[in-house]
Amino acid sequence: MTDSPKKVKIAVEGCCHGELNAIYRSLDDSVDLLIICGDFQAIRNQTDLDTMNVPKKYLRMADFHEYYSGTKTAPILTIFIGGNHECSSYLTELKFGGWVAPNIYYLGEYGSVWYRGIQIAGWSGIYNHWSFLDNFLDDESLPFTPRSIRSVYHTKPKNFLKMSLMNHDLDVVLSHDWPVGIEKYGDAQWLLRKKQYFKNDIRDGKLGSPLNKFLLGYLRPRYWFSGHLHIRFDARVSYRNQEITSPYSKEEVVKSDEIEINMDDEEEDEEPTKNSDEIGGLDMDDEIEVEESKITFEDKLCIDKRESAVDSKGFSLIPSRKRFPGDNDETYFLALDKCLPHRRFFEVIEVEVKSQNLQHPSVKYDGLYMSRRSVAINRVVEDFVHKHKQQFKEISWAQISDSPSRLTIINELREVVSAELNSLSRRDDSDFEIRHDSFKIVAPIESKNTEAIPLKYWENNQTVDYCAKFGIHYRS
Repeated sequence: MTDSPKKVKIAVEGCCHGELNAIYRSLDDSVDLLIICGDFQAIRNQTDLDTMNVPKKYLRMADFHEYYSGTKTAPILTIFIGGNHECSSYLTELKFGGWVAPNIYYLGEYGSVWYRGIQIAGWSGIYNHWSFLDNFLDDESLPFTPRSIRSVYHTKPKNFLKMSLMNHDLDVVLSHDWPVGIEKYGDAQWLLRKKQYFKNDIRDGKLGSPLNKFLLGYLRPRYWFSGHLHIRFDARVSYRNQEITSPYSKEEVVKSDEIEINMDDEEEDEEPTKNSDEIGGLDMDDEIEVEESKITFEDKLCIDKRESAVDSKGFSLIPSRKRFPGDNDETYFLALDKCLPHRRFFEVIEVEVKSQNLQHPSVKYDGLYMSRRSVAINRVVEDFVHKHKQQFKEISWAQISDSPSRLTIINELREVVSAELNSLSRRDDSDFEIRHDSFKIVAPIESKNTEAIPLKYWENNQTVDYCAKFGIHYRS
């Protein structure tokens, strides 16, 4: 008699908008893990409100400060990524991930963790074409300007590079905005009946992120969870002969303005108003195939000048020298609504642990466990960008946005990541346990008796310790 498959019961939530109390009340004790797909709003005190981009009438403390101060404790282990309505100062302080409160873990600008044999990866923010081209590498200064309070949460080339270096046997990938074109793999007509103003964005290839479209076809996780568009929508993407079809050619996914979703979009048929202040115009070591003998050092740092391969329907293909056993042949995509009464803002899914992961140390660890690969990627990419900052800035990110497969530097860095993985494999498993006691209250908690809290980045012990432990370059 064989043992029944091991499963992990995961509750997936769309946009939090600070409503932690309502979300936790909606879940029962059988849930093992809660995943929140952005707009978490980790507001610790009144000063933090100055770092969150929302309409003024929605600028409020909400629930999180109670969990930060210890007045309440999250009843379910919670993981979240950032969206476009966040306490951007706190999330910047924890750019590599960390506990924002006891039992609530931020995955970081980019990050990956294991939980009971399930590998979860993701990145925070939303795509904006012009911010991506700007390729801003330093932390935005405080106080934010009308521009930087938005650009701070736009997805950056550095983090896209990190995501592209992940392995191809992921269980779960998280993003706030959707992959462009995903609606064609679900009930697009139903979606348009519910959200009629999506029609033009779908037609123009602007409903979502072209970077997430690339990552979906390249990483091919078992599950992909998103939020942002305030509606529950699912789709299944099948991979046949190592390629997937798409309704769009690469020319149709060049530029994308940021889609503004109102905080109070109860009127489903009313098109949301664009904000006039928005930036204008708006394991796993398989490689992208390149002819190394014909590429100079400068080419490696920039782009593949050749045309990228496309399938018969225009989807950019990523040739692979080898695919590893266990690669997924289907991705189940699920986007969920925001937390409001009578809205489909969460769903519980049982994720089966793959047989090859049953011996992973996270299976027996009661908590979160770092992905060794994500540690290696952070070390390699941060070191590379620090040493080659100007060359990284000079990459033609407009062409990468058009055709992400042209980022041939992935080939070179993947070899370095593999070497780092070999080094990390010699470290004890306990080095990768994410300890609950690493959380400390750093920024002052909200109190009627305290003086005005300064607006600043508070150096977080978790970020400092993580970078020191693994030798990761950290610009404070």
